[in-house]
Amino acid sequence: MILTVTLNAALDVAYGVDSLRPRTSHRVGAGHRRAGGKGVNVARVLAGRGRAVTVTGLVGGPAGALVREDLRAVHGLRDALVPVSGESRRTVTVVSGGDGDATVSNERGPQVSASEWRAFAGRFAELVREASVVALCGSLPPGLPSDAYAQLVARAAETGGRRCWTPAAPRCSTRRAPGPTS
Repeated sequence: MILTVTLNAALDVAYGVDSLRPRTSHRVGAGHRRAGGKGVNVARVLAGRGRAVTVTGLVGGPAGALVREDLRAVHGLRDALVPVSGESRRTVTVVSGGDGDATVSNERGPQVSASEWRAFAGRFAELVREASVVALCGSLPPGLPSDAYAQLVARAAETGGRRCWTPAAPRCSTRRAPGPTS
């Protein structure tokens, strides 16, 4: 099983307009929404390629409920998201039909408490035992320590040297947990 971690999961919302013009009001067509965040996106692609994937991370509020609802529809993807009291973030993308340009606005994400972080770290420790590979992806919500990904890489190493990958290398002391690579 591949485990993807999205600490700042999002509800991605996209709208189209005929032409995007600054400093004016726009009428938008029907919006499209789906679960997002880098780790969720990785999980969706892997599940689409027939891989067994478990997605974990932090979600909360009505936006978090919609994230979970969307993920239930993805064949081959297991939801192991951990609830938080704050509202999951939204990303809003407006695409101009005239030239295809897009403008994206990203919310920061929920304020995560120390107890919520400890609860997630405990759940991660359980999940990582089942994983052959762990992908740690995306931004950190407010309240998490700046070395959150490094802490998770270290925890994965403690459970037997799972392979870890993260594009967040500046926040990590290592890209792969020590131990076997095959």
